[in-house]
Amino acid sequence: MVMFKKNDERYVEVRHNIRGGVGDPVSRHIFSPEELGGRAEMFTVMTLQPGESIGAHEHTANGEAYYILSGSLTVSDDDESRVLSAGDAQFCADGHTHAVRNHTDEPASFLALILPNR
Repeated sequence: MVMFKKNDERYVEVRHNIRGGVGDPVSRHIFSPEELGGRAEMFTVMTLQPGESIGAHEHTANGEAYYILSGSLTVSDDDESRVLSAGDAQFCADGHTHAVRNHTDEPASFLALILPNR
């Protein structure tokens, strides 16, 4: 199956206080889990405005990768936090906890991919 999707064809969702975080991050879904044949649970570009965050949450039965597209974000993985910028990445494996916060004065975007354990 071949699938193409133009930028303006994506489903855009404003999500409030994700996982106890702050603000209204915007999710621009690239492909739905159904379109991906269940190979991923989420494949989206998240945009966080200054001060917005996604609260700490544990991954069970899956893992999540973040790839920073623009700006800088403070990303926590278990008890360690780092500032990541465009081109940097983080992977939260099954059984671990992570969070992300835009600590800057500029919007920041990242690719988020949740992969089920196989």
